[in-house]
Amino acid sequence: MAQTTGIMNGSQLRVKFANDGVATVAVDHLTDLSVSFSTETRDTTTKDNAGYRAILPGLKTLTVSFTAFYAADAGNGYEELFADMETGQKLDVFIGSFAQADDSQITEDMDVSFEAYCTNLELSAGTEDNASYTCTLECVSDPTLNASD
Repeated sequence: MAQTTGIMNGSQLRVKFANDGVATVAVDHLTDLSVSFSTETRDTTTKDNAGYRAILPGLKTLTVSFTAFYAADAGNGYEELFADMETGQKLDVFIGSFAQADDSQITEDMDVSFEAYCTNLELSAGTEDNASYTCTLECVSDPTLNASD
């Protein structure tokens, strides 16, 4: 499928995960996705910096957070993540762009893959509301970014 033109619809971006070494599967009932990439800094300020702070890059962090509706019959959701978190299972994670019409991957759009651990999993169930869960995945490998063509 051809690269997405113009501003991308956020619904196209999806997250997939699976146990390390197994083909990734899309998260069922995904409602929200956030990808945060940051670099911590090391202070290198000396008296020679004329009162300005000097820094160098330090540790990098890639964190993915998402929200999805809870469904007991979901093929890849809360219960799988709960089991992975409980056992300390490393996960393969893939974030990419998918066509809304048929869920096929738009291979000309950017995607990123990496290994991660589930570090936070929260189930919410309000009165007469949809049950949902929020998950945080923290990268523990060098991520692979395939830029848009």
